[in-house]
Amino acid sequence: MDFLNIKEQIKKKGYTYEGFGIEVGMSRGSINRIIIGSQTPSFEMLGKFADTLGIEVMDLFKPVRGDKSPKEIIDTIRGEMDNLEALCDTLAKTS
Repeated sequence: MDFLNIKEQIKKKGYTYEGFGIEVGMSRGSINRIIIGSQTPSFEMLGKFADTLGIEVMDLFKPVRGDKSPKEIIDTIRGEMDNLEALCDTLAKTS
């Protein structure tokens, strides 16, 4: 389940897999299997994970837009707009 970032959230909150497992009522092995993707958590378990970590369930999922931050995305758009303006200027001069 590569779309889950449970491992990152567990580390962010300072839990070990064993400690987190105790909090949610699962073994360390089950937590590890979920993290590596060989076991799928139920929706109920995802809710329990989120409650224990003090986050929303959606925070357990990785962003689908990629690794770029909002600032990087905006900078890319601005750069493309500059390129488009330069192209328009060039076309206007040749008409």
